[in-house]
Amino acid sequence: MKRFFTLLLLYFLVVGNLFGQFKRPTLLNDPDYDVGKPLRFGFSIGVNVMDFDAVNRTAQFNADGSKYFAEVTHISAGLNVNAIGDLRIARDVHLRFLPGYSFGQRDVDFFRVDADSSISLATTMKMESNFIDLPVGIKFLSERNSNVRPYLYLGTDVRIDLAAYKRLKVEKGVLLRLQKFDYYYEVGFGVDFFLQYFKFSAEIKWSAGLLNMLSNDYVDEGKMYHDALGSLQSKFLIVSFHFE
Repeated sequence: MKRFFTLLLLYFLVVGNLFGQFKRPTLLNDPDYDVGKPLRFGFSIGVNVMDFDAVNRTAQFNADGSKYFAEVTHISAGLNVNAIGDLRIARDVHLRFLPGYSFGQRDVDFFRVDADSSISLATTMKMESNFIDLPVGIKFLSERNSNVRPYLYLGTDVRIDLAAYKRLKVEKGVLLRLQKFDYYYEVGFGVDFFLQYFKFSAEIKWSAGLLNMLSNDYVDEGKMYHDALGSLQSKFLIVSFHFE
């Protein structure tokens, strides 16, 4: 949770500082943006925080009366790199395609609850993900104010997790595997800043997975952990900086 707030703070610090510089009356940069070429290209770099919504099977007990449950206790910041294809389909509406690559890590702690209700940490699994991202979305632009223009973003994403193809490693505590594909809905907002030679955008986006990412592929040593979980659904908070 702390990293979510850190990303939010980073975003608002960047946008607030740029707003302070661009809100002053000045010459318009790229004044023909809304009537010029409809198709533009660029690139994007960003920081993400990946998390899971973990749903436990509360009634799943072992033969000795114990049971396990899982919690996501640590998430590491990852990176995003994307290409940008932007097509103006109306004056204030743009269709965007941002294929790219992202990676990050989520640590899942599994706890054992014994018959006497005592709780102990059984193991921690470091679940790394390396995604090929294929997001498509619509960018709804507000009225331009000098060289500043806020916008709203709504879209979908298909993510392919390359790490899901790796071999399970008992010696490293990797006992479960995630699904290879997931579908996401995405909601975000940002601000375009028109500079002299290009357009810079600062964007924050929430991305939530729709599928259960828990795979039925696991080693024997991981069966009790797999059975403890009902589902794992991915979610992301992404701060991106676009250059177009």
